[in-house]
Amino acid sequence: MKPRTVVIVVGIVVFAVGLTYALLREVRREEAQLQRSVSGRVVVDEALYRRGVADIVKTDRLALFLVDPQTREAVALRFESPLVPPQAIRIGQEDAQGRSLSGAYILVGITDKDGEIFRSTPGEVYGRSSKPVALGSEAVELVLNEGFRGTLFNEQPSGQGPMTGGSETDATHSISGTARVADDLADRVRGDERLVVLLFDPEASRPVAFRIMDSVTFPQAFRIGVADADPSAAFELRILTDRDNDPFNAAPGEVIGRSSQPVPLGTEGLEFVLDEAYQR
Repeated sequence: MKPRTVVIVVGIVVFAVGLTYALLREVRREEAQLQRSVSGRVVVDEALYRRGVADIVKTDRLALFLVDPQTREAVALRFESPLVPPQAIRIGQEDAQGRSLSGAYILVGITDKDGEIFRSTPGEVYGRSSKPVALGSEAVELVLNEGFRGTLFNEQPSGQGPMTGGSETDATHSISGTARVADDLADRVRGDERLVVLLFDPEASRPVAFRIMDSVTFPQAFRIGVADADPSAAFELRILTDRDNDPFNAAPGEVIGRSSQPVPLGTEGLEFVLDEAYQR
């Protein structure tokens, strides 16, 4: 065999071995992700279309949650966009906001038209699994079968429904002000980011209200509230920029500000500074 032929054959063998190794590694990575996630598809109950409750368009997105069945707390969040049901879905450890997941969780899906997940807009629909779904489950079918009412468990917003509220809350139940970026971080802002505003329960360390603003120009006015909270309550406020459509993942260039102490509802004219590079 000629030397040139030998070189070509060796090159082909090396390439084939390398490709096989890369494919096997990708298969193992995919299998590991499946074991730490819930996957399947989302569908919309046809009856909702017939009754005029559902109005799904390509600009809608789907917010997927994994919810702890004991605490009723959302522990993972993922967005799917555009939304064209029936559609494949997956949510798991990579969407878990820095937590370690194990066991089984309630799977919740909410369609979103306006960037504010927990503000109910006509045409938005909701669905959740009838029982907790174990991580590693595949071929799960999530049926969106109710009009969305504005809370994580789709209850009427009264009492202590988790993660309720938004920008349309009255002044006594909301916090408003202006967000700006610290001068030493201003060059990190490109102008095409979203602004994410969150209120956290200072004792439970979980979000109780969540707002996303798609069009942002700093300094940016904001308002966020909890309609059913005690007017004397105070919450930790966090505001951050989002480049990758995942508020719980830190992408390069994102910035965040955190209140040094809980902010009382009814606060107006708050000057809030995003003064840190966002890291998790």
